[in-house]
Amino acid sequence: MKILMSAFSCGPGQGSEAGIGWNWALETARLGHAVTVVTSTEFKPLIRAEIASGRLPPNLTFEIFMPGWLTRLRDLGLRSRFKPMAWFFTNLLWQCALPSHIRKTYPTLDFNLVHHVTFGTIRHPTRLGGLGLPLILGPLGGGESGPPNLRRGLSLLDRWAERIRATHTWTTRFDPISRGAFACASLILVRTDETRAVLPAHLWSRVVCNLGIGVESRRGAEPVARRDGEPFRVVFAGRLLAWKGLHLGLEALSGARRDGVDIRLTVVGDGPQRQRLQEQADRLGLGSAVEWRGEVSRGDLLAIYERQHAVLIPSLHDSGGMAVLEGLSRGLPVICLALGGPAVVVTDACGRAVRADGPQAAVVERLRYALLELARSESLRLRLSRAALERADELSWSNLVTKAYDEIAARLASRPPRPTSAHG
Repeated sequence: MKILMSAFSCGPGQGSEAGIGWNWALETARLGHAVTVVTSTEFKPLIRAEIASGRLPPNLTFEIFMPGWLTRLRDLGLRSRFKPMAWFFTNLLWQCALPSHIRKTYPTLDFNLVHHVTFGTIRHPTRLGGLGLPLILGPLGGGESGPPNLRRGLSLLDRWAERIRATHTWTTRFDPISRGAFACASLILVRTDETRAVLPAHLWSRVVCNLGIGVESRRGAEPVARRDGEPFRVVFAGRLLAWKGLHLGLEALSGARRDGVDIRLTVVGDGPQRQRLQEQADRLGLGSAVEWRGEVSRGDLLAIYERQHAVLIPSLHDSGGMAVLEGLSRGLPVICLALGGPAVVVTDACGRAVRADGPQAAVVERLRYALLELARSESLRLRLSRAALERADELSWSNLVTKAYDEIAARLASRPPRPTSAHG
């Protein structure tokens, strides 16, 4: 097939949305499809370097698009205190400007389908449905919501932010851009059942769950045993935001250490909650048991994983969980909450996805028990470690994209084209 792929964020060697955009484009081309990726200028130098290297499949090409006026608005927003909001509105305006650019650049629209990949959210995903081509959305996330029983551990401001986010998610079904995209879509890939549930019921026949986030296969890798007397080392990786749940992890760590087990936590990442979390760690008497690394390069992060024994990711509503997958690919069992994307990834064979129901103290107790279980039994941890490597191989980029395009081909072969949107 000849595919036009929309990936606002797309860059080689990146994590998060940029890594998702890049890997979907690369793996789709490796399947033999002719892929034209339209992306923004965010990672232009890196993309140009990859093209010049000659490593890319010849059937993968890039169209880098960013209006000058939007570049100026983006840069102004990024200099402010509200960088995430700046990226949100930059993406939204980019999506609005994209259809006319596509029509001018490719007037014959000689493609078999349009695939919107990033940003992978149900909120205002794309306006390319009006091109009249079969439209594939996703994988999309964003329908996940932190359980109310765990919001009480957040600050008043963060609790309000969670309520606003939940309201925004609910209003997606009334948003004209989202409605237009959903109406035109031949297939909607979503990362979790929670996201599927927030979409209108009449769309469910066109919805398929696909985590949409993968890892590079490390077939043949072997777990590394913990040495006698070595502390049990756990890593948290992610932005220090309230909903990432690290405050729960610190409570669980403190409880586990009070049982006399030497557990150390490395925190990789930065964000607005850092000071609050450090103050919490001080109150709990954790001291040198917690190492705060701040933001590091992806290469350094992977090196940090190599020195750990497990991953702790107690997020309240992650739609994917790149840190979970990267940990599994390094043979690290994952301890998480049974919520969102991590609950899809983590099984009892490769980690512990603990229940998130009941009082917050009960959830913390389950996390504490999981830490102690792995710290006290190296034979168990090694068994989970081997299964983690196997699970990571199952969730390789190649497997995920192949499965998605098998489904796409089947749907397009069996269904008539969807009607075009009035919002194109």
